[in-house]
Amino acid sequence: MRRTSLALLSAALLVALPGVGTAQQGGTQQAKPPAARPQAAPRGPQLAAITLSGRYLAARVAEQDHDYDSAADQFDQALALSPGDPDLVYAAFRLRLYAGRLDTAAQLAPQVLSRRPNDGFGNMVMAVMAVRKGDYKAAERQLSRTDVENQMGVLRDYVMAWLKAGDKDFTAARAFLAKLKPAAGERAEAPALVIAAQIDEMAGDKAAAEAKYRRAVELDKNSLRTTLAVAEGLRRLGKTDDASAILETYGEKYSDAVVVDGLVGPNAPMPKPPSPATGIADILFNIGGILASDQRSQNSDVALIFYQMAASLQPEHDFAWLMIAGLYEQFQMVPKAIASLARIGPSSPLFWQAKLRAAALDAQQNKFDEAVSRLRVLAAEKPDRIDAALTLADLLRGKERYADSVQAYDTVINRLRNTDERHWMVFFSRGIAFERLKMWPKAELDMKKALELSPEQPHVLNYLGYSWIDQGMHLDEGMKMLQRATELRPDDGAITDSVGWAFYRLGQYDKSVEWLERATEQKGDDATITEHLGDAYWHVGRRREARFQWERALHQKPDKDRIAVIRDKLANGLSASNDKPTVYEKAANGKQGG
Repeated sequence: MRRTSLALLSAALLVALPGVGTAQQGGTQQAKPPAARPQAAPRGPQLAAITLSGRYLAARVAEQDHDYDSAADQFDQALALSPGDPDLVYAAFRLRLYAGRLDTAAQLAPQVLSRRPNDGFGNMVMAVMAVRKGDYKAAERQLSRTDVENQMGVLRDYVMAWLKAGDKDFTAARAFLAKLKPAAGERAEAPALVIAAQIDEMAGDKAAAEAKYRRAVELDKNSLRTTLAVAEGLRRLGKTDDASAILETYGEKYSDAVVVDGLVGPNAPMPKPPSPATGIADILFNIGGILASDQRSQNSDVALIFYQMAASLQPEHDFAWLMIAGLYEQFQMVPKAIASLARIGPSSPLFWQAKLRAAALDAQQNKFDEAVSRLRVLAAEKPDRIDAALTLADLLRGKERYADSVQAYDTVINRLRNTDERHWMVFFSRGIAFERLKMWPKAELDMKKALELSPEQPHVLNYLGYSWIDQGMHLDEGMKMLQRATELRPDDGAITDSVGWAFYRLGQYDKSVEWLERATEQKGDDATITEHLGDAYWHVGRRREARFQWERALHQKPDKDRIAVIRDKLANGLSASNDKPTVYEKAANGKQGG
């Protein structure tokens, strides 16, 4: 039988886990609106029915908006009106999980399991509560009630290994791990070695643990989680210098991402020993990561539950808090995201990331000036780093404060020690700011530098190629760049629009129509693309269709400076006052003017 990787095994079991369904359903059969229970109402049966239905509907609306705290509150109040309703019990249980209220979810879990004895989340919540108390046998009994094939699957075997280790049955723990051991060279080999090393450490087999830790970091030098786990293990085994060297090497290599200062040196706190709680928390975190990487939004919602269970077992699980914050940001719940980032402590290598992210999130709460001030302080605090200045530059550019953003990008570029491919975006972004400031020679230099660092970047090819054509420069080379960009990103409506509009500026209106029609198919809600198509239709004699497209553009939230222009086109058609000449006409007019 072929050995399967940890990640693939975990992904496979999640397909049938309860909760992996739509965001509204939470992966379970959607509860029907509960029937009113007149006896639960203090002011009469008719009012009770309205109140109960109102609570239910308010909860559903909040859930659809990812406002799980409000949804949980509403379901709790509905449940108070009809405490025996099994559908409400399950809905309240599920929303308490989404809201991260595991303790109160555990209060409802016995009622859930009385009707759904094999329910995955019901059993998992009870198992998590047992692990937190150190009652590993109770957790094992809880998990044994879960349907192996349809619910916990492989996840249960990894959890069982940790539970057996908690009961000091290390032979049984290793037997569970042996069943799931990835083949040499598989991506999951290093994480599996870390788990085995931690269990060896718990068993007192220091030599075996050290060998596995060293092998894991050798296999997976690019993973921060593996690096941290190995460094912690080696420190506990008395290999402090080796641990510090591993951390410093990683911090130097990925200095744009992490700060390991708090983990290195004589004052660094001694890491806590491995335990079933921390081990199971990591497994739950891994499951959340697989779900969050799925493009379907409903899986991102369920990932939140796994991350929160991980944080419940290990409150200092900084990776979980960072991912929870990211999901809340995705759900546009910015205060919740900031509160989650605040859980990451100063000694964590993720603390710097958390501070940067929290500062940037302030800008989404109408605190733009505060965000700028905080980022400037952070940029000055660590003058050898680029991330705070880069976050500041991007924020300023997004607010169209182009001159200020250029200054911040200058700071970033001056701090670069070894410029490589990953820095193309810095030069590209500064180039955009220069272009918006009408400083084209400087913009062009930055665009060329970005292409030098990463020659096949479609966005740079698109921007530079179009800019050349729009200015009547390097026409053949510019068109080749645009067509290469479309080969790299054939479904990108913005790039397709650039090609269409370039043909327009070259006076090749038939080709322009062809490309712009394709662009509207790819990105039909973009006012700029729609307006461009209307202009091209006008030039090929399709004037009724042109006006139809301009009318559409007016309803697609165009930039404010385009509204009057589009209305003029609707009233008068294209004219010298509202149309762009071809690059040849522009050149001829320029010569005449001279």
